[in-house]
Amino acid sequence: MVRLFVALILAVLAGAESQAQVASSSPTSSATPQASPSTATSAGRFELLRKAFEQLSAEQQERILQNFHRWQDLSQDEKEVLRQRERVQRQKLEASINEAYQKSGLQLNDEQRAQFRKRYLQERRRLEEQLVHDIQEKRQAGNAAIIEMLKKEFSNQKPPASAAIH
Repeated sequence: MVRLFVALILAVLAGAESQAQVASSSPTSSATPQASPSTATSAGRFELLRKAFEQLSAEQQERILQNFHRWQDLSQDEKEVLRQRERVQRQKLEASINEAYQKSGLQLNDEQRAQFRKRYLQERRRLEEQLVHDIQEKRQAGNAAIIEMLKKEFSNQKPPASAAIH
């Protein structure tokens, strides 16, 4: 989700940059404006992100827009901290992928290694989601037990005399 958010922000910025480049180019330079390779790539990337965004549920779209507005409100220092945090997370994930590849003992060509990376990320994401789910279930069960224990403890006690006066 964070990656989609970051990609969306980058796409919006790239789109804004492309529009700025088109707006700043002189209309007399040519009758049919030619897009630079980076502008075409940005436009293509933006189109892919736009389509992906449209495929999200209304709730997901709303969350992304809220996050985007929160991003816009951040100072440059805060944005840089978040970018650095994302870079560190990406580096750790890449190290994890490389470690998994080394531990597997496999000798794969580039295409197979890319597929290994993709599958590792899929399975890793599934594992992380399952762990979060398991922890939430345990937390809910633990909270229910705590509430039940406190309910018994406090239902057996008489309220303090000073509390009855108020």
